[in-house]
Amino acid sequence: MIALPTVASLSEAWVLALERVVDEPGGRLVHLVATVSDPGAELPAIRHVLDVALDAAGSQSVGTVAETIFPSSLYPDPGYDWLPGISQDKEAELDAAADALYASYIDMLPVLLTASGNSRGTYFARMVTWPGKTAGGVNQLASRVTGLRSEHNAGRRRNNTIDIDVAADAVSDDDAESRGLQVYAATDNRRRGFPCLTHVDLTLHDGQLSLLAVYRHQYLIDKAYGNMVGLSRLLGFLCQQTGYAPGELVVHATMADAQRRDFPAGGQLAEAARSALDNSSAPHDPHARST
Repeated sequence: MIALPTVASLSEAWVLALERVVDEPGGRLVHLVATVSDPGAELPAIRHVLDVALDAAGSQSVGTVAETIFPSSLYPDPGYDWLPGISQDKEAELDAAADALYASYIDMLPVLLTASGNSRGTYFARMVTWPGKTAGGVNQLASRVTGLRSEHNAGRRRNNTIDIDVAADAVSDDDAESRGLQVYAATDNRRRGFPCLTHVDLTLHDGQLSLLAVYRHQYLIDKAYGNMVGLSRLLGFLCQQTGYAPGELVVHATMADAQRRDFPAGGQLAEAARSALDNSSAPHDPHARST
């Protein structure tokens, strides 16, 4: 396992990952772990460098990829956090915002499933209407919010049992709510296709909620940065809805792929990203809310 140094921003983590893998034999490396201490933080210059390369290749932008993990464009953010003892009106507004997110996405689901690559379902659909092909399934995110609020009301600052568990180890489709959030079924025996995201774990420690995601195949150029942005937004949503502070974001790629065939100039991209990093100021959170 290769553990990269812990860094403050998603942007730095992505640069370190690409630099570490791009010159490996075949442009691939097993068990690469990236850790971000401030998951909401980005360096805009680095995202810009990547988005330019993605646009030239006809690939989805970082922002588009991020929406597949957490569609923040559909979330009417109330601008404050849930806390124990919050007024009924404010709690109702937070609940309504979450419900609007879920409903808007589910309403779009029939169209989303017709898009290229979505015929087997989408990550977020499986989070909010498991198993994710139609409305009316288990809303696993809502269940996790309820559980974490109960923990907070009880004054608990440590808990490693309320996870978003997407492992496929002998879990039946009917167990989605009791076992945690899943993004694919236990009966899925595909070798590498959708989904690449196989496990998401939540850990509460010292009042901070941290998130770990495991990818069985992480495409470092056209997916990894956007995936980290989406995971960061998912964590931010859960923290806002439950009143816990965000902790670390950890991404474990069991196979990290620099995509040499699709992006033969990956080395040049890594150099451009490093230059942008060296010339950037401190990271900031573009989605920060006033408190």
